[in-house]
Amino acid sequence: MTTRTGLDQTLCEIFSDVFGVPPESFGRETSPDTLIEWDSLAHVRLMAAIEERFDLVITPEDQVDMLNFELIGDVLEGLIQAKG
Repeated sequence: MTTRTGLDQTLCEIFSDVFGVPPESFGRETSPDTLIEWDSLAHVRLMAAIEERFDLVITPEDQVDMLNFELIGDVLEGLIQAKG
């Protein structure tokens, strides 16, 4: 079972890889409004990196809801729990 703290740490690593910014630069409020590197293409790369890391498929409907770091964590937490 993945804890939310562990999930957030993993997300920081993924964000760092995708956006080329140190992992400690990200917090729950990080969004396209607060991170200039987060454009539509980066969002696609971010979703692909998350799917690969967690071995999940994120539906387009879920991707639309993943508007900031916290919401990404929320959706992922649900997907991981559902995967069991």
